[in-house]
Amino acid sequence: MKTKQKYFGHFKILIASIIVCAIAITCNKTEMTPVEPDDAVSNNELIDVEETLNQIDVESGILLVENGNSIQDAIDASIDGDIIYIEPGLYDESISIEKPNITLIGLDSSEGDQVIIKAIERANAEIYNISLLNGEIVSQLKHKRRSHRCMLRKMTREILGDDIAHYTFEIINGNGVYDVVKVHRIVKERRAYRPIRTCGDVFMVHGAIQDFDDIFLTAGATVINAQTSAPFYLASRGIDVWGIDLAWNMVPMECTDFSFMEGWGVEKDIDHTLRAMSIARLIRALSGQGFGKMNLLGFSYGVSVAYGASGAETQIKKVCRDIKGIIPVDSQIKGNDPDFIANNCADAELQMGLINEGMHHNPWGVGLIQLGIMALAAPDEASPVPDFAGLTNLQVMNAIGSDHGAGWHFLGGNPFELNYTDPMRFVRLSVELAPYMPRQMFYEMAASGCPDLDVSFDDYLTKIKLPILYISAEGSDSSDPDYTSSLTKSKDIQRIHVDDPAMPTEVDFGHADIWMAKNAKQMVWSPLYDWLVDHSKKHR
Repeated sequence: MKTKQKYFGHFKILIASIIVCAIAITCNKTEMTPVEPDDAVSNNELIDVEETLNQIDVESGILLVENGNSIQDAIDASIDGDIIYIEPGLYDESISIEKPNITLIGLDSSEGDQVIIKAIERANAEIYNISLLNGEIVSQLKHKRRSHRCMLRKMTREILGDDIAHYTFEIINGNGVYDVVKVHRIVKERRAYRPIRTCGDVFMVHGAIQDFDDIFLTAGATVINAQTSAPFYLASRGIDVWGIDLAWNMVPMECTDFSFMEGWGVEKDIDHTLRAMSIARLIRALSGQGFGKMNLLGFSYGVSVAYGASGAETQIKKVCRDIKGIIPVDSQIKGNDPDFIANNCADAELQMGLINEGMHHNPWGVGLIQLGIMALAAPDEASPVPDFAGLTNLQVMNAIGSDHGAGWHFLGGNPFELNYTDPMRFVRLSVELAPYMPRQMFYEMAASGCPDLDVSFDDYLTKIKLPILYISAEGSDSSDPDYTSSLTKSKDIQRIHVDDPAMPTEVDFGHADIWMAKNAKQMVWSPLYDWLVDHSKKHR
């Protein structure tokens, strides 16, 4: 087995990035069209999500009460400005609200069920759409735009084929220019804007310099279907698939002032992810899926976010939590292998040195984007990059993808052939990458694996009791892949390990082959689907 770093990369990539970084390239991603009413869909069906999200202030916290849980617990856990949404059902409790500026909103089900509460003893709050046992309706929520800064900036919908729809929601998370995330939903519909009743769920967090589309949904494919796209495959089988583009994905190539990235670490992405999960759960409820908590999948860098978010939730009341299970994919935040520890300590020192020099951003994606553009335009031409003399532009991308000679692989193969993934998929993926990431994140990722350093996002790792499914690939595996999960208190830990017995480890199934390989559906997505369905049943 080999020891790997927490993100793919290699000294040659850094050299190539420096060489080609000066080339000015602008990459514009394809935008989806804004939502417009379908002739077969009533206006009432369209406003459920959009108008509800427009009611929420940027600064508001969101608490969701599942039927069977306590509304009073949510009230007690709330703070000034919070909105508490309540799943339809009978709540046999008398509630008391003494906190200022709290809003309670009851939701109706598609079958007409409402929120009914035994009694309200004291109420210093806004209460909408809630009935009492004696038949009294407290008040009715009216859809109107309040005079505040709305959280929803933009909503889109497109059909991918086979009744699979792709929704996006741009969510404002603060006052900064780039405090915006994009939330994705891939779901099968019974008719426009009305999903089928799903049999499981997953919320996916991407890796370094990637976004949801780059590595999960499209990942360089020219056609999105159940053979090429994990979200499409899962949605076609009844899984409600969600994901996020973290805020640094919104930083454009032409940006030159990165002072706003100072101190922007893993905790910021954790906060944004948990807020996005609350929004996803609310939208699920509005579209008939219930208020159930969700499984959180983190790939590569996203593993830090998944473990960090799950640990953070151990410090709050259960009624406030959004996560029911975690799926770390092919990375780890802790290790006991000496090489792993030494590499992380050294990298943390390097990253902090650059931060102290005022370099708060990492332009890692810029070089890969440039190399990808050259390979896309002229794959068979000789590379102009001196460090890759003798290779064609496509072979350069194969060399980077397979990280040949470095002992760890983004994709299994070598500079002349990738074993499992079409090399042009990696080329097309690369030109869509995020150009910049906050350097503080790289420091914290490395520091979490160095016993001599302390970061906050892993403080509560040992408190996690959630079910864990660890997915790993032989060609990018570490010497202690189960070590991080072993530090938790989880009693339900399972593993999917992808290994091709016909291949030596150094060219075996790689990191991103999990999402891009021609046989990924059979090797990874199908057993992932089985786990999601099984754990959905366990939590009903």
